Amino acid sequence: MMELREGELFVAAALRTWVVTLKRPGASHPDWRGIMRLAGLGAVGSDAFHRLMSIVAQSACRSLDVRCPPCPSLSVDEAGMLRLVASVQRGESGGGLDVLSDWLLPEAWPAALDAARRFASAMEEAGLRLPPVFSHRPAGVTLH
Repeated sequence: MMELREGELFVAAALRTWVVTLKRPGASHPDWRGIMRLAGLGAVGSDAFHRLMSIVAQSACRSLDVRCPPCPSLSVDEAGMLRLVASVQRGESGGGLDVLSDWLLPEAWPAALDAARRFASAMEEAGLRLPPVFSHRPAGVTLH
């Protein structure tokens, strides 16, 4: 994860901290909303991210590999989230749909794409723009 830029680190941290509350309910976790505030995203960006993640959690057609917050390696699905955000920040819906079609049932694609666009837009307003092509190759599987 050390190779990631600021915006990419933000997305990976937000993703991991949102998911860890589902994986380990009741345990002490970093607050994903706090990460949003630290990055300068307002309620619109936080709500869009929460909506996107809720759609993914409810409509996934397979289990996604999301690592624990301190894990030093990036999973294939975490890299997919970076590709999704980078694509929609550039108005490239096709790239976003490529990711979503791997994760979600088709009926969830439109709502998820809309939420991803709103989240990506809020990131841009906060000065967080992802590089045009995310090319990080995830490391092998890490057991937690």
